[in-house]
Amino acid sequence: MTPLQPVGPIVPGPIARDTTAALREASLARLQEGFRRHVAASLASRSWDSREEMLSLTPFVDCARRLGHDPEVVLGPIAADGAAWLRTTFDRFVRRSDITLAAFGWSIVDEPEGLAYRFAWPVWTPPPRKPRV
Repeated sequence: MTPLQPVGPIVPGPIARDTTAALREASLARLQEGFRRHVAASLASRSWDSREEMLSLTPFVDCARRLGHDPEVVLGPIAADGAAWLRTTFDRFVRRSDITLAAFGWSIVDEPEGLAYRFAWPVWTPPPRKPRV
């Protein structure tokens, strides 16, 4: 069996960029602004997967806590404006006590510009197929 390999160079997406900016600036307003964009995008999504959404919610929840705020209080009203599936997922997820960055594929790295959120879910490469004889 091939061991798990980390994904190649990570290009930060909008969630990583928004939460990183909020963390570096210690700005709740910046975090809420990024979360509003994320929630607005949920309204345009025709399908959803609560597991994938939990991956997306993790850095927002983590950043709110690092900034000293209760994510349910500071992000909940914004989530309430989103798609019904997002509201439900957020409400359940934010009350969990087992949320860690690592458990959901995220980490915080120290870059020259400051701390940054990075998603690095490992990928599994299946072993090569054996030729049939």
